[in-house]
Amino acid sequence: MTNLKSQVKAALKTLPPFKKVVVGLSGGMDSVVLTHILKSMGYDIIVAHLNHQLRGPEADRDEAFVVALAKKWNLPYICKKAVIPERENIEGSARHLRYSFLEAEREAYQADLIAVAHHFDDQMETIIMHQKRGAGLRGRRGMGLLTGKVLRPFIDIPRREIAAYAMQHQLEFVLDSSNYDLRLERNKLREELMPELKKLSGFEERMREISREAAIKLKLIEKAKQSWKKQFISGRKLDRTAFNQLDTDMKAEVLLDILGQEDIYGSTFNRLIDFIANGKTGKELRIKTLTFVIEYDSVRWYLKAPKKLSKKPVEGAVQWGDYTIRVSHIKPLFVRPWKTGDRFQPAGMKGTKKLQDFFTDQKVPKYSRRQIPIIVDDQDAIICIGDLRFSEKHKHLKDKISIQKNG
Repeated sequence: MTNLKSQVKAALKTLPPFKKVVVGLSGGMDSVVLTHILKSMGYDIIVAHLNHQLRGPEADRDEAFVVALAKKWNLPYICKKAVIPERENIEGSARHLRYSFLEAEREAYQADLIAVAHHFDDQMETIIMHQKRGAGLRGRRGMGLLTGKVLRPFIDIPRREIAAYAMQHQLEFVLDSSNYDLRLERNKLREELMPELKKLSGFEERMREISREAAIKLKLIEKAKQSWKKQFISGRKLDRTAFNQLDTDMKAEVLLDILGQEDIYGSTFNRLIDFIANGKTGKELRIKTLTFVIEYDSVRWYLKAPKKLSKKPVEGAVQWGDYTIRVSHIKPLFVRPWKTGDRFQPAGMKGTKKLQDFFTDQKVPKYSRRQIPIIVDDQDAIICIGDLRFSEKHKHLKDKISIQKNG
């Protein structure tokens, strides 16, 4: 007789109490057993099934099975069909659509949690795959019992115990033929490598230890990370020197907060960490939707590249990029971006200076230089450089030209 139910009860006692739960029911053995156990424990269950329409008649068979089972067990159910866009990562897109669907139903039914049937065999596969791609500390931790609103009651339970429960209670379920397609990396790992690894003495317990140790370290890092961020990150800018002094796990956690925590590989972290450590001022690195730029002793990141700005006349008040420019009682003026070769005589200096050198002296990042408004007359003589400096010849116009950066 399996003690699966008592193990689930023990795991759920470690969590805040909940009553209503949406269960992701594929029709496979694991999710059928999960639904059966939670139902027997008295939870208010809503069955949710997403038909990805990837396996033709077999996918429709699974949906019909879920509907029949929900009716048999007198459970409310919701089934929907998904359309996965072509040319996308099918597995990743299917996973994203599935969790979006489950969360939408959780909100619609005002349920406390979403329950899915990941078990310890899934956990071991996940940790191994994460280590293959260099996922670091979070990869070693794997999946948690509760992540946000997603509950995994079986996460510490081997699949053989789930199978024993299904046999004991004579539960019916369907088989997904795609689980045996060895062209998929996870299936190849599950069918060929995992059976051999499980034969090794102490393998499963060592995998548990790896996960537990990583989880403990992550908790310790979380508190230290928040303190570090308050001290060394301002807006979208971090202190390079302070960052370079962190250990690799802390660096990864800081960067995860910036990049987001989905599908980030170790090679990506290594590239960004090396860029922050060794990049020269003005260098750029684009990762996902962000552009990172070295600014002397800092690193700044942008959600999108700055707009290309062009010359325009200035009359009264005008918007130019992130600046508002106002002029009064002056002959025709224009605003334009910096051009290579620009020179001017800064107020207070005797000679002229290349604008490129002026920007360097002012520690203006290369990434930002063409966003600074250059005010010129109709002969293209420079009057002022944004809100930084007037020319010596035109410094008397300070009270007639106002340049303010917005935000």
